Amino acid sequence: MFIKLINYLTNNLKYVIILYVTIQFLLVFFLPIEYRSDSARYFNLAQDCLQANSFYPALQHLYSYYILAPLFLNILLVLLKISNSVFIISIFNLLLNSLQLFLIYKLSVKIFNKNVGAITVLLYIFYLNNLGFVVSNLTELLFGVLVLAALIFYTRKGNLNNYICGLFIGASICVKPVGYTLLLAFILFNVYSKIKFNKSYPVIWIISGVITFISLFGLFNQLHFGRFIITASTGPINIIMGANDNATGGYKDEVFKPGNEGYLENGDSMTYSEKNDFFKEKSLDWITSNPLRWLGLMPMKLVHTFIWDDITLSYLLHSGVWDFTKIVKYLWIDKSIKNILPNTSLSKKILFFAIEGIHLIYYYILITLIIIGIFIYKKNILKNEIVPIIFLYVLFGIVMIFLVVGNVRFKYPYLIILLPFAANYIYQLTERVKKKDIA
Repeated sequence: MFIKLINYLTNNLKYVIILYVTIQFLLVFFLPIEYRSDSARYFNLAQDCLQANSFYPALQHLYSYYILAPLFLNILLVLLKISNSVFIISIFNLLLNSLQLFLIYKLSVKIFNKNVGAITVLLYIFYLNNLGFVVSNLTELLFGVLVLAALIFYTRKGNLNNYICGLFIGASICVKPVGYTLLLAFILFNVYSKIKFNKSYPVIWIISGVITFISLFGLFNQLHFGRFIITASTGPINIIMGANDNATGGYKDEVFKPGNEGYLENGDSMTYSEKNDFFKEKSLDWITSNPLRWLGLMPMKLVHTFIWDDITLSYLLHSGVWDFTKIVKYLWIDKSIKNILPNTSLSKKILFFAIEGIHLIYYYILITLIIIGIFIYKKNILKNEIVPIIFLYVLFGIVMIFLVVGNVRFKYPYLIILLPFAANYIYQLTERVKKKDIA
């Protein structure tokens, strides 16, 4: 039945895509949008810059706790200058989501074939967080598009394409520091190929592209802010959340309260870079004093990242602050659902739990398919040079999670980029069924 469903959907893929795009437009036009948490934080920072008639970071952000996603926020600022509303952000996210879908399809075709590409599109469409990102205000879609664009240009060969690949990697770094892991993957693969096979790739053109973009963007920030800033400075604050006496491996802000390692007594008078130095020093002190405890937290960081997957469903379901983790914690304490989603009818509560449950099951199946897909492809890993680069990028990304703190959002770029391997496994299953039917 599953194979028949896959065959039916791939045969009617254009109608599935049309329906998907239509749903996105309906969400953008009719779903009430209310930003919270990081979405609200990005929006408010952009509003600060609008009022100050400045790009981000503005001068008043010098004494912030950290600098956030500077390229993303400046793009957001430009959008809000065109139309100061959440509507234009959602339209931009719709375009990014559609572009990411197209790019992951192209990458899947480059690695495998069009049949696998079609299944990849289906896996992407049925992953509901992608829809949720359209009506939120987060960095993941932009970052994913930049990373995928870099990989696509690399597969096209030629010095110019490699240089453009580097430009996209540079842009991804200016959105999230984890973009450095993609650059590291390219460099390490080049070094390995040179040593193992005496075969070199034009990585110098990629590095040149990276240097070009981050230099120009850094100078741009130097001109309006007075400091050469190329990426977010959230690393130290993420590290200390995973390196303190109250650390659990996930997000926990108790470390910043009085009496704890991250408490800043005179924080208002410290610049973001001074705060960074403070958090670095405190983190290093704690890690060197508690090395085994810090290492012991690493599995829990993976648990906090991968055990659940409600990244944007609360936006999609318009459930306010109620997401999967909050509900599980509440049920654990209160043992009742009557106070969950207050002022909401029982039918809407049932719908909420049904969608959350179905999505979580789909997520677990997807993760399983990805793992199997990677395992069965391991013998062919060096047949297509883009594959080891992808695997290295994912590996370095997971190492980064070990070094900081677990967060459900951190896995998103890796899950999307690995969809083709899950799709390839499904395609192989469909081919086996066809051969049995013929026999």
